[in-house]
Amino acid sequence: MRKITLIISLFSQYLLYAQVGIGGNIYSTKNIVKVLDGTKGALLSYSNNFTSFPQYNAGVTDVFNDYPNLVGGLIYNKSDDQYYKYDGYAWNPARQIQGIYQPKGSRLGISSGISIPCIAFGLGICLSTGSAVYLAPDDKSEVLVDNLTLKNTSTVTIKQAGIYDVGAALGFTGGSLGAQVGVTEFKLTLQVRYTSGGAWETVVTKSNYSLIFVIDTNGNKTCSFAHTLSLPVGAELRVIPTIRTIGGSGGSLAAYGTDSNSINSYLAARLIKAY
Repeated sequence: MRKITLIISLFSQYLLYAQVGIGGNIYSTKNIVKVLDGTKGALLSYSNNFTSFPQYNAGVTDVFNDYPNLVGGLIYNKSDDQYYKYDGYAWNPARQIQGIYQPKGSRLGISSGISIPCIAFGLGICLSTGSAVYLAPDDKSEVLVDNLTLKNTSTVTIKQAGIYDVGAALGFTGGSLGAQVGVTEFKLTLQVRYTSGGAWETVVTKSNYSLIFVIDTNGNKTCSFAHTLSLPVGAELRVIPTIRTIGGSGGSLAAYGTDSNSINSYLAARLIKAY
């Protein structure tokens, strides 16, 4: 009985007072583990590639399964020389500028896309029917989150004046068939309306190209860019896709559209400095 009492007493003292100290004998009741040696480092778990991380699953959008019990886990990735932290949904790189828990960032997905029919005889003409709408619901498994509350009922609107990094990507689907040789240009344009009811102003454009030889079925095409902007409160953002064919054509028809997959199509913004 006295042995049991002694063991319980020692164990209780350990729980109340004893902490693990590595590299010295000065402990703190504020920490469970304390590294005291300033001349040696602590080596955490590492991997040669993110495909070896726990919960990796190539079949899901963010390539990792959701697992709340692993929240806060750290792994060093040798292939890109940085640590990754698990947030319950995916492993996020330490140097990312936009992420699920980036409090000053948003990444919005397409809620409704558009169709772009084309007809070509010589120079191709494509009829864009508007702009893609980036109001998809937040979904952490799809890496979509609106921490800046940019989404209004029908617009993407700035709520805090400041300097922003704005990135946009848009995937195009579809193809063409006909007597045609040349290239198809897929253009992405970011426009800003600085005041309510004002004119839309083009800020930046980016193009991608696809070769055509009779038929254009090279799979999805994606345009993307990032740009730094000074935006006032109430400024609205939109992305305009346009397509044209360049080259000789004896006549062809094409049907293109915008890809709603959040990997290929998104609008992202990060507040760098508030005014």
